[in-house]
Amino acid sequence: MSLRLRLTLYYGLVLVAFLLLSGVVVYGVFHAALHQTLDESLQETAILTAAEIRLGTASDGGSSRLQNRLPGVTALTVYDAQGRPLWQLGEPWVEVELKTGFLSVQGTRVYNHPLPDGGVVQVMRSQQEAVNTLSRTQKTLLLGLPVLFVVALGVGYLLADRSLRPVDQVTRLAGAIAASGRYGQRVPESPGQDEMARLTRTFNAMLGRLERTIEREKAFALAAAHELRTPLSLLQGRASLSLERPRTPEQYREALAEIARTAEDLAQVIEALLLLARTHAPFEPEPVELDLLALEVQEQLEGLAKERQVRLVLELEPTPYRGHPFTLRTAIANLLSNAIKYGPVGGRVWLRTRREGARAVVEVADEGPGIPPEQLERLLQPFQRGAGTQGVRGAGLGLTLVMAIAEQHGGRLRLEQAPEGGLRARLELPEP
Repeated sequence: MSLRLRLTLYYGLVLVAFLLLSGVVVYGVFHAALHQTLDESLQETAILTAAEIRLGTASDGGSSRLQNRLPGVTALTVYDAQGRPLWQLGEPWVEVELKTGFLSVQGTRVYNHPLPDGGVVQVMRSQQEAVNTLSRTQKTLLLGLPVLFVVALGVGYLLADRSLRPVDQVTRLAGAIAASGRYGQRVPESPGQDEMARLTRTFNAMLGRLERTIEREKAFALAAAHELRTPLSLLQGRASLSLERPRTPEQYREALAEIARTAEDLAQVIEALLLLARTHAPFEPEPVELDLLALEVQEQLEGLAKERQVRLVLELEPTPYRGHPFTLRTAIANLLSNAIKYGPVGGRVWLRTRREGARAVVEVADEGPGIPPEQLERLLQPFQRGAGTQGVRGAGLGLTLVMAIAEQHGGRLRLEQAPEGGLRARLELPEP
């Protein structure tokens, strides 16, 4: 059974219950109102008769006025204190005890009103008119409710069909994308701010993000294939050249050393690619102190800093965070090693950690020549390196990996000109 029919049936069941309840309430209210009107009419007639009796006009001209005020089939009788009828308008058709208040006898409503001298004014009226009116009301409800139910079901189906039309569009588009692989298509967005409008906007946003991710992965795969081809070609060429003719032991050692360096570079690229792929996997956040991670990284890269004669300046504030310790350590290590390798020899590099509101920040800055602003965005792409990096070993994946780790934690990586004159890299991590 389709969702439209299920929604219509659920709507119909709710509507049946509502209509039945409404019909019962309407009938009950109308029933009470009719009987209350009848009782008020009888009571008003009895009070008016008692007033005529006090004025002494009930037996002459007042009787004609009372007759004109008696609604429908009504009988009025005045009894003395001994229960003998003094006079009457109309013939009573039931005998009722002269007990003060309202009584219902054989389809007749009776009201006995006491007089000051002990007498009673008795007014009775047939309830047949009220019964007939209630019967007509009951028939109208019994005939009208099914018609309303059928009409409401039709309207409910039309509304369900109209409401679910965007879902059909999403379903058809998802099927078309699955069949053709063309992820550039989009669903027509529903107007307004209701659930269907949010569904179409969210679905289109998801498709847009998937398209960007797929295109980025395709470009990354092409770039990776190109970058891996170069060291492999060097390995093959160097090995082939060494095997063309007999070489001296020294020449073999040189060839093997070059092959080892190339293989090491290739291994670093593959390791970076594997780590980059792992950043897309979900993880369970763990408590971590970013300042302690930064201190570990500084100790790990102290040898590289001494080799480049770089002085590391630590400004580490307590920075608790919840994240993936291994990838965060890798991100800090990449930022710091880049600053050491690509900064000026004998310069300074600043490593800072701190809290900025709800964010944890890791900042690395150097005092080198810096990078032109128009090149900053390019450096975040895979296998891209800045000018002046010739002679420095690396594959150009460090900043790409840091950006992926930042996105893995819901944060971002910002590159900007540092006040010290060089490049400043800010790893901004929001609370998970």
